[in-house]
Amino acid sequence: MRDRIPTLLGAAALGLAAAGAHAQAQAQAQLYGTLDAGLYSKQLSGESRIQSVASGNMTTSSFGFRGSEDLGDGSRAMFDMSGFLRLDTGDSGRAAGDPFFARFAWVGLQNQWGTLRLGRQSTPNFINAIRFGPFGDSMVLGPFLLHTYMPSATQPMMTSHGASDSGWSNAVGYISPALSGFVVSLLAAPSEGTTAGRRVGGSVSYANGPFAGAVSFDTMERMSLNFSKPPASVLMTDARTVQGGASYDLQVVKLFAQLARTRLTNATSEITLRSSQFGASVPMGGGRLLASWGHTSKTQTALADDKRDTIALGYDYDLSKRTDLYAVMVDDKVQSKARGSGMAVGIRHRF
Repeated sequence: MRDRIPTLLGAAALGLAAAGAHAQAQAQAQLYGTLDAGLYSKQLSGESRIQSVASGNMTTSSFGFRGSEDLGDGSRAMFDMSGFLRLDTGDSGRAAGDPFFARFAWVGLQNQWGTLRLGRQSTPNFINAIRFGPFGDSMVLGPFLLHTYMPSATQPMMTSHGASDSGWSNAVGYISPALSGFVVSLLAAPSEGTTAGRRVGGSVSYANGPFAGAVSFDTMERMSLNFSKPPASVLMTDARTVQGGASYDLQVVKLFAQLARTRLTNATSEITLRSSQFGASVPMGGGRLLASWGHTSKTQTALADDKRDTIALGYDYDLSKRTDLYAVMVDDKVQSKARGSGMAVGIRHRF
């Protein structure tokens, strides 16, 4: 019996090791994120020039924890909790008052019928907005996101479908499995007694070879949105947006196009914003030449129409698969304001 003890202990140890390896294969967790910082000489149309060390020029700096567990029979439990960072100051969030996990905070289940998520999630409109422009998810330098998701205190142009942020809290989301290249996404969130209002959004996307395209929408009702832009401040209660986007990769150049229409209303007035973007990404010398033109027009009850045009031209050079250097020039003109221009150079690292 004594001779068998070492053998039994060895077998037990091997069994525990195998069980631990199996558990590790079934449940996975990962720390991930993007760190982006650079120098930015910024002057949007009608604003004073600001020179700064800026965080998140090409991609808003963020970190997160995500993971999944194999539940068997093709089902998985999943979670993602992610927040934003300001590398220039070391603060969390995109600005003061941002929730700690403002990017994502959801848990969900996935099986052959699709993925169900509960918690804070990106809207279908925002997902499609970052897919179909050469500057990707750049809120600062990409003309389309700059027009639709980044408000300016001094410009008479309102964010379009970014009226309630790029993510919705208290949300229930569903993403279908891909069927012949088509994917359907739905998102809904009750107001829960807040001024955010009841929100519903969705999209249908398609990808096959070099072509990709999508149509998305969102509707926000009974909210309290202060449209505070010179020369007047108006409290809007409802917003409806429809957006379309497409890209085609010709290898020598990848072409992008986007269109969006937002209608903001209250009992007595209406604001309509129409945004478009056309751009290209050209592989060149170990990186990509990026070019984009964005246009937004605004019509508002009892006020003169206005429009905005922004052009961005840049180069993004890959130091590795995870690290790149960028340099971008921006020209910005609102019809009723003086022209502005900007220049940004920086480094971005993904982990």
